Amino acid sequence: MAVANWAELSKDLSDVIVKRVKLIEDFIAFSVVCTSWRNSATKANFDFLSPQLPLLMLADKGDVDYRKFYSRRKFRI
Repeated sequence: MAVANWAELSKDLSDVIVKRVKLIEDFIAFSVVCTSWRNSATKANFDFLSPQLPLLMLADKGDVDYRKFYSRRKFRI
């Protein structure tokens, strides 16, 4: 069975894929896969008008300069 090398997708195909990503956190995750995907994850390829849930930013107790972002979408109350 052959294993696909996702980093070798053509720029046109990765541009099409990233344009279908609607949530900012998924857009960021897409951009860190590899260099070619990061090159496709530009402001022009993201729909900023799509509805977004805000991220919660909390400071770490021990380090005032360090922040963590939490997605409300991933937590169920």
